[in-house]
Amino acid sequence: MKTPIRRRIAGALGTAAALAGGILVAPTPAHAAWGATSPVSIQVTYQYPTGTTVQLGHIDGWVQFDDGGDSFQYSLNVCQQSSYTTPKIQVAVNAGWVGNTWQQTFLEYLTPPNGCTTVTGQDTYADFRNVEFVLYGDTFTPAHTTVSKQAVLTNPY
Repeated sequence: MKTPIRRRIAGALGTAAALAGGILVAPTPAHAAWGATSPVSIQVTYQYPTGTTVQLGHIDGWVQFDDGGDSFQYSLNVCQQSSYTTPKIQVAVNAGWVGNTWQQTFLEYLTPPNGCTTVTGQDTYADFRNVEFVLYGDTFTPAHTTVSKQAVLTNPY
């Protein structure tokens, strides 16, 4: 009589252990994979009234999109050239014309240190169609003037 009870207990413990083991090794949700990098290059210039052009700042780097369509990461080498202040970088998504107005969803505004440096980052935004990088530089001749140039890269996912 003792054997059937022990078998039942052992069977119940074995079933519980198998279920617990199944829970412990359950697959985790898949994480989106990063696609290939896409180059980013921006040069901001200013043309003086005399016709002379001066380079204010530039960016060279890359952006990479995740195949889930909700994230991107970037690495940008930013250099101050003749800009009076350090060039600034705006990062936005869903940039484009709506009627006669350029619109975008602002995500971050970066102010790297003087000289040349590398800035990196990662942003997440549900179902964005593109990412926009805007580089700002400025000059004081003849008056304070801020100049910007952008690069818009399409999210392939």
